[in-house]
Amino acid sequence: MSTTDLRATTRPVVVGVDGRPHTRNALDWAIDEAVRRRCAIKLVHGRSVPVQGPHIEPLMAASDEVAKRVLHEAEQRIHSVSPSTPVSTATGIGSPGALLVDASTGAGLVVVGARGRGTVSSAFLGSSSVDVAARAHCPVVVVRELPTTSSPASGVVVGSDGSPLSTTAIGEAFDEAHARQAPLTVVHTWLLDYDDSNFPLVDAEALQDKMVRQASDLTAQAVADWSQKFPDVDVRVRVLNAHPVEALAELSREAELVVVGSRGRGGFRGLLLGSVSQGVLHHAHCPVMVVRPEPD
Repeated sequence: MSTTDLRATTRPVVVGVDGRPHTRNALDWAIDEAVRRRCAIKLVHGRSVPVQGPHIEPLMAASDEVAKRVLHEAEQRIHSVSPSTPVSTATGIGSPGALLVDASTGAGLVVVGARGRGTVSSAFLGSSSVDVAARAHCPVVVVRELPTTSSPASGVVVGSDGSPLSTTAIGEAFDEAHARQAPLTVVHTWLLDYDDSNFPLVDAEALQDKMVRQASDLTAQAVADWSQKFPDVDVRVRVLNAHPVEALAELSREAELVVVGSRGRGGFRGLLLGSVSQGVLHHAHCPVMVVRPEPD
């Protein structure tokens, strides 16, 4: 997205629900986000039933009742928190993940729940949060843990590596920080695993200084245009000698949201979700937004 106002208020926030605690967390996060975006919420519920067998009709009827109950309870939750937020629903037989990917075509954001940090396992009824994050047509937020404080010190945290997708992710992060009136921390990491016994003539300190300068310049370039478009956002740039997953996971402890690109510099073009984004999804302590590249 290239305009100052990244939010398309006519596009809904889509959220997957099945009535279990992790999807209720996702719903609560989605409600807050829809209020900030001043947009509608679309509830998506997927059902899995046998395609044949002697008891197909009663199973279908029971599945229909569960879907009605789950969607009704979710609608009630939305209206109790934000009565003016428009709500629509969609349900179907099949993978909830596939339904969410289909719904993402017309969405501004997809929100999914996940169970337990360290195992981004099935979000609901067998669909994988990672699959949705990898294949959706808009940014995806995976909610495992809700922020523990209303004014986190780190605000919004975004990873930067100088790639075009990273610059897009930084733009999304600026927009989120602006909407929350929160600070933004832009993190660029680099690793120098140096053994002077193998390279005795290398000046390690000079090499480290050079890498820091290059990383700082690269990050400053990525931030500059967005800072002009969002002058009210307090931006903090951190250049760290660390693994990106470890750095972002640690900063996520006091963050409202972490934003990452789906794949970084040097990632294979056919790879839908890179190792850093997957690692952050597994280990972050707050919701994570995954930003995918624009379609060719």
